[in-house]
Amino acid sequence: MAQLRFAQIAGMNLHYRMYSLDYFFDSMDKHGVSHIELWGGSPHLYSDTATDAQVKRIRQELNRRRLGLVCYTPEQIMYPFNIAAQDEAARRAGIAYFGKNIEIASALEAEYMLITSGWGYYNEPREEAWKRSCEALRTLADKAQGQGVTLLLEVLQPMESNLVTDLASLRRMLNEVGSGAMTGLIDTVAMAVAGETIGDYFRALGGVPHVHLIDGTPSGHLALGDGHLPVESYLKQLAEHGYAGYLTLELADSAYLTDPDAAFGRSVDRLRPLLSP
Repeated sequence: MAQLRFAQIAGMNLHYRMYSLDYFFDSMDKHGVSHIELWGGSPHLYSDTATDAQVKRIRQELNRRRLGLVCYTPEQIMYPFNIAAQDEAARRAGIAYFGKNIEIASALEAEYMLITSGWGYYNEPREEAWKRSCEALRTLADKAQGQGVTLLLEVLQPMESNLVTDLASLRRMLNEVGSGAMTGLIDTVAMAVAGETIGDYFRALGGVPHVHLIDGTPSGHLALGDGHLPVESYLKQLAEHGYAGYLTLELADSAYLTDPDAAFGRSVDRLRPLLSP
């Protein structure tokens, strides 16, 4: 059976946010990682304050360093943007936020941009929030299609949302939005929390274009080896399904903020013997 390749690893700057973006780029070079998923948030690239010149500089720096951009992921859990919000002004602000980020993704020449469903009040009928989310995602998918970007809809954990929280709700939302510019991805933590498997995703979606490969207990976005998820088994299953996309190490625990390079390095070192050169 063919193995996945080391070149499929992608770093992410989310847990590097207490350091400069150049430090993150240097860290990728240090560990021999040639692809990244760019987290869009302050201070590295926040859409509300980003300028065309800043976006252009980042694109030029990626080119200079020969770093491939596999996905652009604007912050959407820590920041108060909710496309399913009951308050209409808040919902419009959420749609505008993601619309601006679609434009940034296009300017960065990113093929994919990650997006989530938002959430509704837990004391209102879930279907009302579902309708608002679906309508917003349809609007954003139309914009993404016009910008040449494909949206990757990510499953969230129940503590983060009451909408798209497992494979069944992911499939339902994708079907109801009905856009060729939006598909799903695998996040191994959300998958494990929902009690689902790699095989479940491939059978349900027919193919998976992108993966967040992270450890957990099962929750938490931990460095590989800091949790107890069966990462080696995940890699074998992905290889069995012929997965050809990238494996983003999306580390998010605040324990890694002061020394992000060490956490990333441990994860890379754990993967290196499991992947083909």
